[in-house]
Formats: sequence, C-alpha cells, structure tokens
Amino acid sequence: MPIPEFDICTEDRMPVLMMRVTQLWRQLMDAELAHHGLSQAKWRTLAILAMRPEGMIQSELADELGVEGPSLVAMLDRLSKDEWVERILSETDRRCKIIRLTPRAWPLIEEIRISSQKIFQRTIAKVDVAPLSVIESFFIDLRERLYNDLPDKKRHHRSERRAVCGLPTSHDWSG
Repeated sequence: MPIPEFDICTEDRMPVLMMRVTQLWRQLMDAELAHHGLSQAKWRTLAILAMRPEGMIQSELADELGVEGPSLVAMLDRLSKDEWVERILSETDRRCKIIRLTPRAWPLIEEIRISSQKIFQRTIAKVDVAPLSVIESFFIDLRERLYNDLPDKKRHHRSERRAVCGLPTSHDWSG
C-alpha cells in the first residue's frame, strides 16, 4: 500500500511551528540554567511568579503552567523546601492559597532574566523579517484571540478569583 502524500496546509503549519519554537526556546533555557540545577518545570514556575510579585492563586498558577493542581502541588513542595516560594493563606478568603517568590528567589530570577536575554540576542533579535514590535503585536493579538475563543469555563474568570482572594486584578489575564 503506497504511503499517502501529506502536506500540512498553512493553517496547520503555523501552530506546529509555534509549538516547535517554544520547545526549542525551553531547551535553550534548560541548557543556560543547568548550572543552577533548575529543571524546566522549576524555572518556568519561578519566571511566571516573577511576573506577579504580589503572588498568584495556586489554581491560576496551574493554569499558566498548563498543569493540573496535583502536579503543581508537588512542584511547589520542592520550591518551598528550597525556599524559593512561600504559600500564604489569603486574609480575605482562607480557602485561597497565594503563592509568591521569597526574597531569596529574586537573585535567581535575575539569572533567569539574563539567560533569557542572552538567548533572545542570539536568536530572536537576529530575525529580520519584520520589526520585532510588529511580531510582538501579532503574538499579543493572537494570544488575546485564542484566550477569548476558549470555552467560558476554561477562562476561569481570574479577575474575580483574585479579587475574592484579596489580590490586585489589574493584570492582563489573557496569557
């Protein structure tokens, strides 16, 4: 039986390329951060928390990482044991666990930022097909459209949850 020819149309190629670029970026970050003993799961968790210094609700952190709650709990246990993160009960709703970086984590966050910047300069900054601001605008718009296309129950209404837990709601929660 002959193998059928398979041609991914442009509509299919773009998501595949975006996923592959993300995988390669993570592999480069892993190599840059290996001397810190950080796994991809750890550095991604720390980097996401760094974008929300006031802390994140445990469930929203799981959403951002694309993992289920139980997987995140084990990761947070390890990060807490290493004193990179702390878990705090919300003053307004005791059911909310707020996760935030410890002061000890911030120098490591700077190392993660520097590693990311090095990779950016070696790769993305050298892509010369359009101004980077145009490419960034494309991805911001795409992220917003993809987020808005999620079923309502998948969007998790983060602003409302954050308000209940006593956290600021002014961030862009679409990605």
